[in-house]
Amino acid sequence: MSSTQYAWGSEFETNEFDIPQVELTTDEYELLIDSVFNKIKEQYKDDATCRFHSKLLGKLLILANQ
Repeated sequence: MSSTQYAWGSEFETNEFDIPQVELTTDEYELLIDSVFNKIKEQYKDDATCRFHSKLLGKLLILANQ
């Protein structure tokens, strides 16, 4: 049986479905939130894309505050 290799490494514990269980630090959340926010500001394509990025930013903010 071979072990699964992930691009982010193998140091994470996995659940029963072999999905890594990850937690983000405040700095990591801030980087992700800033990246999505900057993408919204820089790359306006159309309303649907803008709404998608805004929803993604909202989800990140909710996750960061849990």
